[in-house]
Amino acid sequence: MSYELPDSGFEDCIFCKIVSGDAEASWESRPTGDSRVVCFHNRLKWARVMLLIIPATHMSQTELWESDVLADAARLTVEMGDKHCGDEGYRAISNFGLQAHQSQPHGHIHVVSGISRQIQSARRIYRISDVDSVNVDEFEVEDSPFAAGISPAEPTTQREMWQSGQILDASRAALDTSKQHSPNGFRLMSSFEPSGLGNLAGENQASLFLLGGGQLGLYV
Repeated sequence: MSYELPDSGFEDCIFCKIVSGDAEASWESRPTGDSRVVCFHNRLKWARVMLLIIPATHMSQTELWESDVLADAARLTVEMGDKHCGDEGYRAISNFGLQAHQSQPHGHIHVVSGISRQIQSARRIYRISDVDSVNVDEFEVEDSPFAAGISPAEPTTQREMWQSGQILDASRAALDTSKQHSPNGFRLMSSFEPSGLGNLAGENQASLFLLGGGQLGLYV
């Protein structure tokens, strides 16, 4: 795909060096013998909390979001979001290609404190498709030339989608949608909104947003 970054492999990958112990990181979930995903703090300080969840073995963004490793990454995303961002909510974000400001070829999910105002103000336009277990709707989203929301056909919460196999159905539908509507790069994002009732964030309706169609702004 044209959005994939040049990848020289694990020998030159900073994330692989962090996993192997050849580069330093501030860990939240260290690699163990059987862990498929790990978590450490992003060195960027654009938001109060910025974490990176990555596969322990080298793979691209597309490979991560197409594989069942995503299920482990998604569960760890919710665990870390609960730990660090429960009162204010958080976003789970992956960038694909330079148009979406992807900088590392090793697949990863950003966990960023605070909710997405873009998604909060999104306006549904029409249904693109309703194949199998997911619905794909086009939305009008500020600062995004194209936007689609992918959601389970049976309504559920953000937490439940990300903690179950439903995230895999949503991710594969999102990647299929990107091929037609944003082949040169895009962003995948879910917003976990605080309930205001003392519950953990993410009781809002499940949705995985695809933002693309051209150059995007930064993700915070």
